[in-house]
Amino acid sequence: MKANIGIAVNKSKDPGLEYTRLVCDFLEEKGVNLSCEHDADFFNAEFWIILGGDGTMLHYSYIAAFLKIPMFGINLGTLGFLTDVEKQDGLDAITKILKGRYKKEKRLMIATAFVAGPDKKPYDDKFALNDICVGTAGGLKTFSIYVNKQLLNTIRADGIIVATPTGSTAYNLSAGGPILIPGAQMIVITPVCSHSFNSRPLVIGAKDVVKIEAHQASPVFIDGVNKGELEPNRSLEIKKSVFYTTTITTVQSDLYARLRRKSLL
Repeated sequence: MKANIGIAVNKSKDPGLEYTRLVCDFLEEKGVNLSCEHDADFFNAEFWIILGGDGTMLHYSYIAAFLKIPMFGINLGTLGFLTDVEKQDGLDAITKILKGRYKKEKRLMIATAFVAGPDKKPYDDKFALNDICVGTAGGLKTFSIYVNKQLLNTIRADGIIVATPTGSTAYNLSAGGPILIPGAQMIVITPVCSHSFNSRPLVIGAKDVVKIEAHQASPVFIDGVNKGELEPNRSLEIKKSVFYTTTITTVQSDLYARLRRKSLL
């Protein structure tokens, strides 16, 4: 039986689609049943090949997590923390996958649960692979942060980041937060430009529940996309999602070498 593999490409990273055609021709020579996102078979694929960068992987991660479809990324971008290999190694890596020489990595995701208010108004439930941020735009605000219903701190800051291990190398890292190992069952809470000397990033367990109360109206960003506004004195609850993003890796994981290559260590 032919393997059913889906392929998705960020056209801005491969403008002439030369690399995409190279990959498609290679797969067709191997007798693979290939589908793109406009085909019904794409949503029943054994796995998806993602041609792009971390942003492209993020874009497809939500539906892939929902459908439980693993993703294999070939980096056509810059950082490439989520992708498995660079473009020059792409065909060799695909060959390894077709021969069964690969591993799957489950990456923790987080979700917004609800906005607590007198009417228990529900929040548009979303989940994130990288992070959920409250504030971070429009200047200094006051936030009360709770972990498992216990007050952690009330601080003045531009915003609060709640990040997964995958997202720890994204906005969290730029804001001075720690790097977490990708497979770790942990979450990090990082204030952005805090005006409180006693506020530091905090690493908590994946089963812990975070609640952020905004004392002023604050935008909510999920994986960098503005998803609305948290009203004053309402609270956004963030917890581990029931969904996971599954990525395929063909190389021995060496986070530290990758961080050195990216000049992040």
